[in-house]
Amino acid sequence: MKQTIEPLTAAEEEWIRDQLDGVRIFVEAFSPEDAPEALTLGALDRAFAAWTATRETDPQQINAAIRVVGIGFGELLVRGLGLSWVVVTDDRGRELAVHGLPGRGDVLVFPQSLVAKRWQKRTTYFLASVFQQIAAHLAALQKRGTN
Repeated sequence: MKQTIEPLTAAEEEWIRDQLDGVRIFVEAFSPEDAPEALTLGALDRAFAAWTATRETDPQQINAAIRVVGIGFGELLVRGLGLSWVVVTDDRGRELAVHGLPGRGDVLVFPQSLVAKRWQKRTTYFLASVFQQIAAHLAALQKRGTN
C-alpha cells in the first residue's frame, strides 16, 4: 500500500487549533478540577474516563469526544516528544497523524484512531501509558540510529 506523508495545510492547522479549544471545553465538562491545566495526559485521561462512564449513545457526541481527546493527545505528543502533525494519504483515504524521525524510523501515530479503538473497548486511563510507550519506542529508534 502506497502511503504519502504531507505537511498540514493552513486550514488543517486551524482545524487542530479549534479542536484544542474543544479539549478545554471537554475537560471543563468532565473533569472540572483539571480545567486550569486541561491539556495534560492526566486531565485527558480523567475526562475521557468520566465521559466514557456516561455511556453516551449519540454518534455525533461520541465522534466529537473521540476527536478532541485524540487531537489533544496528538498535540501532547508534538509538544512532549517533538513529533509533527502531518496528513497521511493511502488507498484507504486521508488521516491526520503525528510523525517522528522522518527518514530514520518514520514513526506514525494516528491519535484519533488510537482513541476510537480504546473507546470501542471502553478502555480508560490509557493515554499516559501509551505516551510512555511511544516515548520509549522513539528513544530506542534514536539510540539504534546512532550506533
